[in-house]
Amino acid sequence: MMQLQEIEIPREVPVMTLSQTVLFPQAMMPLFIFEPRYREMLQHALETDRIFAVAALDEREEDAEALETPYPVAGVGVIRACKQNPDGTSNLILQGLARVEFENIVCEEPYRRARIHQLTSQSDGSEKNLNAIQPTLLAMIQTQMRLGAAIPQEVLQFLSNIRDPECVLDLAIYTLCPSGHFKQELLETRGILARFEKFERALRVQIDRLKMERKLKGDLGDDHIGQN
Repeated sequence: MMQLQEIEIPREVPVMTLSQTVLFPQAMMPLFIFEPRYREMLQHALETDRIFAVAALDEREEDAEALETPYPVAGVGVIRACKQNPDGTSNLILQGLARVEFENIVCEEPYRRARIHQLTSQSDGSEKNLNAIQPTLLAMIQTQMRLGAAIPQEVLQFLSNIRDPECVLDLAIYTLCPSGHFKQELLETRGILARFEKFERALRVQIDRLKMERKLKGDLGDDHIGQN
């Protein structure tokens, strides 16, 4: 199987537009394909480069649902596994390759295709600050778990084994961020440190909420409320 860095991303790709669904680089996204247009899209992808984009529905736009208006920034991925079912539907795993921006919609029939260009992230912090991303995230996740957050131990172990700061950040966002709108904002944030700082603030809000819930239940004393 080809490594992600060896896969060339074409300038034109099929596009699935889905509500509250954001694909990050490296992330593994399960998809169930049942609409006829997407069945045709999938068949073509499997016969060619196995690549298509997943874009979140831009609900800020008027008639977004009817027009399936996508956000301008999306994730493009490669099909890693696909199981076609007897009824014509399919279950697949799409692995994110890169952030991309739409230049224009090429066609809508038989399924949407768009011309894209790849977006590169910006190293907007010192090496020391970027290298601090992983241990900071792991410590905050451990704090959430101690406070009762339903985070599987496997998530912590998986993120512990990733060495690239941006990769661990994107996978943590994809796995732990519950809001599709906030995920989209983070997908569009090209600065790695800026993206981390936004996500870190959100994690701290979650930790404070968990602490308050524990305190209200009588499980956490005042002397522990301020500890991370």
